[in-house]
Amino acid sequence: MMSELAIGVDIGGGSVKAGLFDKEGKEKKESKQPIPSPLNEDSFIDTVKAAILPLLGDPNIKGIGIGSPGPIDADKGILISSANMPSLKNIPLKEKIESFSSLPVYYNNDANCAALGESIFGSQSHTDSQLILTLGTGIGGGFVERKKLFSGFQGNGVEIGHTTVVIDGAVCGCGGRGCVESYFSTRGFLGRYSEKTGVSLKNAEEFFQKVSSNDANAKEILDFGIICLSEAVRGAIHILNPESIVFVGGITASWNLYGERLSKEIRKRIFPVLNERLKIEVGKNFAGSLGAACLVFSNLGGQK
Repeated sequence: MMSELAIGVDIGGGSVKAGLFDKEGKEKKESKQPIPSPLNEDSFIDTVKAAILPLLGDPNIKGIGIGSPGPIDADKGILISSANMPSLKNIPLKEKIESFSSLPVYYNNDANCAALGESIFGSQSHTDSQLILTLGTGIGGGFVERKKLFSGFQGNGVEIGHTTVVIDGAVCGCGGRGCVESYFSTRGFLGRYSEKTGVSLKNAEEFFQKVSSNDANAKEILDFGIICLSEAVRGAIHILNPESIVFVGGITASWNLYGERLSKEIRKRIFPVLNERLKIEVGKNFAGSLGAACLVFSNLGGQK
């Protein structure tokens, strides 16, 4: 019997990446298309179609999963807006791709997709519930219990990155103030370093190089960021009580510079009894397209 297959599509600010996966998470084919400029609804939909087209044709493909940054309406399959693609508003993504492909399409926030992929294929897949945090340009979150994704209203739940940790603090990309994302993320680290020193760093790697070279300003910013993130995670633990917390995303490449301290701060701040079972670790950083494909597998049922 042939394995059921799914197409996963990961929409980012710079490209659309797609992959064809089996239920064991093995990628059979991949495809990538750059985000065009100028960008409008038609050129965007054409780009997503172009990424999917090379993967179609196998009769065992059961559907297409799509993940993108929010805000979205997952129920209706609409991309409401995107900070990285501001010209896009209220794109009926599900409808357009279903019409094009003649396959069912499942759509959700990219952090939720990452959480679902980690819960199925990650090292903590044996646990009953996982809170997954994506640490990158910003902070995303997703919660999975017994392989079922908690999406929240329209797929916009578990926005841990926009948990307030500093009252009237730094302005966040969401327009609010004091979000944890403003203190522990690529955007947050670079923004706080520029404010403190007047120096503009290019990326997270440069920031963590400063930390490694004992730059006092960078170390102070990271230390405060760790406190902020631990407080945000503390709140999430007390609300959700997950069995495991898994950190993924680009910033985890520098886990050795903050991971142990972050774990200790989290454990110090939560109810002591919760530490008896709570597991904290860095994840495997699966491809975003695999996480999106997991939307299909989870709807089919019987995933690993």
